[in-house]
Amino acid sequence: METKLSIDDLYTDSGSFDEQRILKILQGKIVFTKENEIIFVTDPNKLKAGGSILLYALAKKILALHKKIDSEIITSAEVASKTKIRPNTIDVSIMRLKDKKTLLPAGNGYQIPVFKIEEIVSLLTKNKQK
Repeated sequence: METKLSIDDLYTDSGSFDEQRILKILQGKIVFTKENEIIFVTDPNKLKAGGSILLYALAKKILALHKKIDSEIITSAEVASKTKIRPNTIDVSIMRLKDKKTLLPAGNGYQIPVFKIEEIVSLLTKNKQK
C-alpha cells in the first residue's frame, strides 16, 4: 500500500531529520551559552568558509527547533560577526551555497532547508569538519 502524501510533504520545512547526527557534528566545534548565543570553540578560520556557515546555520536550526530562539534565519553580517571571517568571503560562500540550494532565502537572510540536512551532514562529516 502506498503512503499517502499531503501538500505539507512538499514544503522545505516539513519532515524530520536526525538531530543526533547534527549534535555530533556540532560537538567540539560550537557551544551554546545560557542566553542561547552560539560560540565557536574551534577557530572558524581553520575550516572552509562554507563549512563554518553551515555549522552556524545548523546550530541556529537546532536552537530554533527547541524553541530557544525565535528564528533559524542567518544573515551575512551575523555570520561574519560570529566567525570573524571576512564579509566578502562570507558573501561569496553564501552565494555558492544558495546556488546549490544548500541555503535558501528566507525573510531577510537564509536558512537550511530540511531536505538538504542529510546532504550537509554527510558533507561536513566527509570533510572532517564534523
